[in-house]
Amino acid sequence: MAGLIIDDRMPRVISAKTHGVIDYIHAATNIIAGFAFRKRNKKASNAAFALGASVLANALMTDYPLGVFRLYSFKVHGILDYGVAATSTALPEMLRLRNNSAPAQYFYGQGAGETVIAGISDYDDKTGSRFDIKRLQRGYGRGYARVRRAA
Repeated sequence: MAGLIIDDRMPRVISAKTHGVIDYIHAATNIIAGFAFRKRNKKASNAAFALGASVLANALMTDYPLGVFRLYSFKVHGILDYGVAATSTALPEMLRLRNNSAPAQYFYGQGAGETVIAGISDYDDKTGSRFDIKRLQRGYGRGYARVRRAA
């Protein structure tokens, strides 16, 4: 995925459905962390809320078993997951947090965890997907009308 050498060698053991469950847990964890950091460090709190919101939005908009709006494929979701991982890892530096502080350690852990989950997820798993490009190309289904009008 995404042309990363290490990623191409990882086993694909997490299905789309399992990944969806992990996404919603990940979003909730970040929102809870936002509340936990509120009194100690407002910048870290806001960053955790923003991170949680972005993970939640990514999960809601993905075409996979637990997606709601299904605006883009699970493969696109995977690319965005690597963006979340990079952002999580960069947040301590961007927020100028002390490296040994609890918020910094939390964000480093989130970045590492997201990288591992992204690395072992099977982004080619189309289980539960409602978006079928071949069906759209043939002109069937209500999804085609939306794509055609938008073009």
